[in-house]
Amino acid sequence: MLQAAIRLNKNKNVFQAKKNDESGSIDWELVQRCRKGERKAQYELYQLYKDRVFNIAYRMANSQQDAEDITQMAFVRVFQKIDSFRGDSAFSSWVYRLTVNICINHFRREKRKKELVVHELSELATNLKILKTNEQTSKMKPFLEKAIRALPAGYRMIFVLYDIEGYKHEEIAEMMNISEGTSKSQLHKARKELKQYLEPYLAMYQSLA
Repeated sequence: MLQAAIRLNKNKNVFQAKKNDESGSIDWELVQRCRKGERKAQYELYQLYKDRVFNIAYRMANSQQDAEDITQMAFVRVFQKIDSFRGDSAFSSWVYRLTVNICINHFRREKRKKELVVHELSELATNLKILKTNEQTSKMKPFLEKAIRALPAGYRMIFVLYDIEGYKHEEIAEMMNISEGTSKSQLHKARKELKQYLEPYLAMYQSLA
């Protein structure tokens, strides 16, 4: 169930990325206009990417307020660094990578301050398509939320980056300054913990079916 839900969401993200990149020429035109400091172009670029940037930030930060702050910081950084975009990859990929890096830095700062706060992940559960599979998985939503919320922060970040956002272990390792082996190991542990947490509830609902 969990893997099927993850695949559905990952396919959606890939489709959305391709959809955005189909207008690559439009993106490039906006980039050029933003480089000239055109306010209208900056607004158009913000409207084009704000929802996906916020979703990434929310999944990573686990807090709506933090996600809003990170989204704001991300676009400030986008416009500050837009001259450094060379076009080696899709502009959308560049924006999302920058957002992830800001999330990671934010997490590290909060961890050092010991002020991390765990919030509900109802949006993540919805994005995983848990509610659109069948009645059983719909009833599992509260337990899935708790399972993801209970993951250690490091596991949760790698789980989101790999299984939800579709990054490769090589990319995650570079972003988080860890080895690929560590990324793979923590993803395995995250999946194992989620499965162990959910199994009793799955068994209960199966027995009642």
